[in-house]
Amino acid sequence: MTASKHWTRRDFLRFAAATALGSSSRNAALGFLAGTQAAVSEAAALDYRALVCIFLAGGNDGFNVLIPGDAARYKTYQTARTNLAFSSDQLLNLNASLSGEYAVSNRAPGLQSLYNAGRLAFMANVGTLVQPTTRQDYLNGVHLPPQLFSHNDQSDQGMSCQLDALEKIGWGGKIADLLTGLNGKSPLPMGVSIAGNNLFQVGASTVPYYMSSGGVDSFYVTSGGDLDLRTKAFKKMLDISLTKGRLLEKELAKSVKGSMNLSQTMITALQNGTSGTGIWSGSSLSQQLQMVAKLISVRDTFGIKRQVFYVVQGGYDTHDDQINRHGSLISDLSQALASFHGAMDELGVGNDVTSFTLSDFGRTLTSNGDGTDHAWGNVQIVAGGSVLGGNVYGKFPDQRIDGPDDSGYGRLIPTTSIEQYGATLARWFGATDTELDVIFPHLNRFDTTDLGFMV
Repeated sequence: MTASKHWTRRDFLRFAAATALGSSSRNAALGFLAGTQAAVSEAAALDYRALVCIFLAGGNDGFNVLIPGDAARYKTYQTARTNLAFSSDQLLNLNASLSGEYAVSNRAPGLQSLYNAGRLAFMANVGTLVQPTTRQDYLNGVHLPPQLFSHNDQSDQGMSCQLDALEKIGWGGKIADLLTGLNGKSPLPMGVSIAGNNLFQVGASTVPYYMSSGGVDSFYVTSGGDLDLRTKAFKKMLDISLTKGRLLEKELAKSVKGSMNLSQTMITALQNGTSGTGIWSGSSLSQQLQMVAKLISVRDTFGIKRQVFYVVQGGYDTHDDQINRHGSLISDLSQALASFHGAMDELGVGNDVTSFTLSDFGRTLTSNGDGTDHAWGNVQIVAGGSVLGGNVYGKFPDQRIDGPDDSGYGRLIPTTSIEQYGATLARWFGATDTELDVIFPHLNRFDTTDLGFMV
């Protein structure tokens, strides 16, 4: 292939910037301008730990994932959920726990298996909160997160825990800001997204590495090989910028070259990666988690001790056809989690990797006839060998419509903050109490900052 255009330095800079953005972001390419140094925890990073955020996009109906198993609460559940309620023969019982009797849908045997093995826990009635909030607070309009029941607003607030900030950064990104020093000089960022851009992983001074479930793409500008005139021209301009360019040009060229080298290292490493010998369903979520497993299997290539991954399962905005749609989604989630944690055990890091769910918000207990509408409090799932599983944490809500936990229309008021949930995970990951106060700005307003579900 011959080059059909005379390349100028302006063309090079424009193309180089786009190339750098292919595997990082504008902040990564120009991150040297930030002028700030992330604080580093004093904890020694002699072990490996990873957090895997599974975002259930659209607003998961968590109260049709975890169902009360005792007769009295199950009857209340049936009354509230009407045509959406599972019959008793559609449920799989969970081992009785200190928090009571519960069940899951018969579409979710993987969740049942992990829970009964003590490797999965449920968080009851979690949501965005400014501070502990009662029904009367809600009715009086005080202490409320802004823009409740809005997909974008509640997703952003749950990912950042910055309820009023104009420019938010994610709590996964804050973790990376504070603990990135534990990874030494590793070229791979602490955060890796298999699902594109997301607020959760973006920090003040750190951004994730973006890739797909299919791996890392080669840079287009060098895809023609070393003999391609376009490739030769690009590499020559890159070398000129590195040696003779001005400060901004040098730093941009340095970022581009680093991105190119990292991508090639990643491509080579993944050729030797493994996701174990177990069976994966082939769904989008399964493929994303399979790639996470492969990345974890080659972690030593990058000399990395802490990682935060992000994957997405979409389709949870179930205003209609909920019984079929939600059932299929939970079946997929159940299978994918079981396969993933089976792979972690096979790779010898079962106790070192913790997966957890987030979602926009919960959904109404009440039915709209064929589905549910946007709500607030929700059930979240956390799994892994370091999870004190086989239990339900937090206060399971009173599911009576217009009851003490209902803000109206079956929209449950959270009794546990996402910040408490996140802080428990971050503490296990290595964050100190001081760092937790930085990551979660409202945490000190709650009596309990460690929910006790991690070893």
